[in-house]
Amino acid sequence: MTEATQKPKTTKAKPRAKKATASVKATAKTTAAKAAAKIDAKNPLETASGIIVGLARTNFEESVETARAVMKSGSLKTAVELQNEYVRSALKRNIDAARELNELTVSTVREAVSPYATKFTEAFEKLRAA
Repeated sequence: MTEATQKPKTTKAKPRAKKATASVKATAKTTAAKAAAKIDAKNPLETASGIIVGLARTNFEESVETARAVMKSGSLKTAVELQNEYVRSALKRNIDAARELNELTVSTVREAVSPYATKFTEAFEKLRAA
């Protein structure tokens, strides 16, 4: 009996030709738009993990792009400006993701607790009436 062996899949990295300053802003906008479109179709845990994974991916990609741009920049002033722009966009993106996760958590807890809150209120009203 002969066993079939599978060949390992190989993928080639696609070269990117982007300008660092414009791509930092464009990547954040497109990633946020993709994440917002996917939120409605999943359960809260999948949505939260999608937000976190998307945020980590975007932060990593933009940090690499910024590092490349800093290395190619000709002056210290330009390098500092690029880093400042990256820090501002990353901070805003992280705060937005934290806000999304907070809203998701609050709505999920409300949905999970609402049946119990209703029964507790009914029981309390019966106790009060007695």
